[in-house]
Amino acid sequence: MRRVLILFCTAALLYLSVSYWYLPNSPYAQYSLQTLSSSLLQPIGRTNRVFHGFWESFHDIKNWFSYRSTLHERLKKLEETEVELVQVKLELTASQKYLKQLEPLTNFQTPSGFNRVTVQVYGSPTGFYDAQLITAAPENITIKKDDIAVSAKGLVGRVTESSNRVLRIMLITDMASRIPIKVLETGENAIIVGNGTSTMFLEHLQSREMITNSYKRPPKVGDVLVTSGVGEIFPPDIPVGVVAAIKDEEITVKPFVTFHTCEIVSILYGHVAS
Repeated sequence: MRRVLILFCTAALLYLSVSYWYLPNSPYAQYSLQTLSSSLLQPIGRTNRVFHGFWESFHDIKNWFSYRSTLHERLKKLEETEVELVQVKLELTASQKYLKQLEPLTNFQTPSGFNRVTVQVYGSPTGFYDAQLITAAPENITIKKDDIAVSAKGLVGRVTESSNRVLRIMLITDMASRIPIKVLETGENAIIVGNGTSTMFLEHLQSREMITNSYKRPPKVGDVLVTSGVGEIFPPDIPVGVVAAIKDEEITVKPFVTFHTCEIVSILYGHVAS
């Protein structure tokens, strides 16, 4: 009997707790679990909504910073690309200018009054103080001291020693080398001085030494240099090199010829003055 009473009370409590959902207008609605717990659940729900809104705001802020960082990286890459494009444009402009300047020199012909013979290069004893090429002397041809050596790209140097078997050619980069040249763009005369390395220096510019020539602009990087013919050793208009760098008063010249790869050279000989 006691157990039956306990089961009856439990069933009654369950009935009263769920009566609100199953029996419309139930007189026991105020005793339902929803009604009893609503005062507790409402603050929890509000708190949950507040935290949910805060969490969404946190994600929005995080996404904004992430997007801002991505935009900053893209902007930085675009700026770097712009700098590279500007540099490429400058290099392209310089190359176009360079090619235009070299156009009249591409068909280098044997200067008037000279004969021409091609010889094989056998050695290049280049030291700190000198830069030379050794070639075999051509048969049945007389090569003299100060005859000119050239290649398809430009001036190589001049003969300093000639025998029946060997020709010794002093390169234009030799420390003892002095080449009278002119700046192709301005017509200004100067001297190229070798320094025993793969580059040379430009000295004795007219615009620096003569006030009367001050109207000529100074040399610029990319200016082409050719022989001037002054001194009557080197014939005029042979390509020599290009202005590679200008720092303070020092002007560096890069020769057109790559000497350590020279396998053949041409000797201009038998000059007859006109």
